[in-house]
Amino acid sequence: MVLTKFISMNPRRACWQPEGMWMEQVTSDVGGGKKRVRIAVRMPDGSTRAVNVDDGLIIDLEGKMSRVVGLLPGRPPMNEAEVDAYTDQTDRPVPLFQQWDFRVVSVKKTNGPEDRTKLHRSEDQKRLSSQSDMYQAIAQAFRLGGAQMHGEGWANHSAQAALDSGLRRAEELVETEGPEPQTDAPRLFRGIAGDKEA
Repeated sequence: MVLTKFISMNPRRACWQPEGMWMEQVTSDVGGGKKRVRIAVRMPDGSTRAVNVDDGLIIDLEGKMSRVVGLLPGRPPMNEAEVDAYTDQTDRPVPLFQQWDFRVVSVKKTNGPEDRTKLHRSEDQKRLSSQSDMYQAIAQAFRLGGAQMHGEGWANHSAQAALDSGLRRAEELVETEGPEPQTDAPRLFRGIAGDKEA
């Protein structure tokens, strides 16, 4: 048994009542901490640790109702005799619950961790590609600005002035010539110019 659940027998408190078998599916341990590991994997050195999502396991649990118990705060589950004795002594009713005990019935290994690693790599590649496009757009803006100010004496202007001039020239080219095929430079120029105006 790896898991126990309790379902109230009070129809006002329970939104549903399981019937027959209660099936659950998990991808990590259900123990709730290192000291209460219920589903574990054995490591190469012989030690064990709790299953986690990075293991790529889909674990099917099957639950069966084992008994009806009484539950009160601060007390372990009470069997029928204990419930009757408590009620006789205190003249107070004890809330009753169905106790469902779960065991592992099947485990399926997936390539989830590998797919997640591929997804992270893909996102990293997209980010690096975007950064590369941005750097190329800024470099092109500097080149355009330098060419624009060449006749005015480059030494008399700051790098910021060259960038501003290049961005204005890039916007003019985008408006007159349209996007260059297979490049994001015009879009990036717009983004950089927009940031500058803001």
